[in-house]
Amino acid sequence: MSNTLSYAAQRSNLTRTLVESLTSKATFCFTVAQRHARRARTRKILRALSEEQLSDAGIDRSLIHMGPEAEVDARLMSTLMSLR
Repeated sequence: MSNTLSYAAQRSNLTRTLVESLTSKATFCFTVAQRHARRARTRKILRALSEEQLSDAGIDRSLIHMGPEAEVDARLMSTLMSLR
């Protein structure tokens, strides 16, 4: 009987660990997708503005990046900058 209970407890811990891991990875992916969609929406709106509207907002059209972006982790960037 105690053998069955200890096996159930171990199985429960394994299940909880797997669920927590999958949940954190899903949350991360959702957050990245959300950030990407928000940036794409912002770039689309900025591209639709006229030169006068952009200058009123203090934005230079050359600052609106049209191509793909690469996201770099802050820790990685600080490590790379320290190597200079």
